[in-house]
Formats: sequence, C-alpha cells, structure tokens
Amino acid sequence: MTLDRESIKKEAKQIMDNFMNALGDIEVEEDFNLTRENCFRDETESRKLDEDFQQRFLSNAPKTNGNAIVTSRGAWTK
Repeated sequence: MTLDRESIKKEAKQIMDNFMNALGDIEVEEDFNLTRENCFRDETESRKLDEDFQQRFLSNAPKTNGNAIVTSRGAWTK
C-alpha cells in the first residue's frame, strides 16, 4: 500500500485543525508553576552540553538570539 504524500499532508493538516478547534474554548491560566516532590535527576551533577546537538536544534528555529529561540506568544494562531 503506497500513500500519496499530498493526501497525508492534507489529512495531517485536517487533524491539527480539528485539534486546535477543539482546544479553542479552553481557558489557560496565565501563571503556571510546576513543583515536583520527586525528582529523578541529580541537579547537582554538572552536565556537559552537546554543542553539535545545540547548534542543530537552534538551526531549526526561524529566529534565535544567542542560545535562545525567539518566539511571539500566540503568533501561530494568527
């Protein structure tokens, strides 16, 4: 069974559009703080940053500032 690339794109877009429409009436809190009682990561352990991964990750973003991805809140809804 071969699938047409365009029909897959069209179906995926329809799924995402339906999902976004379903979320349209959900109210979101402005401030959200997640506090976990149990943490499985040792926060005191220093971690060496994989520079190659970081650069590949940042290269996918349309706009960056140093090591941060620059976005506009809610811009994708416009």
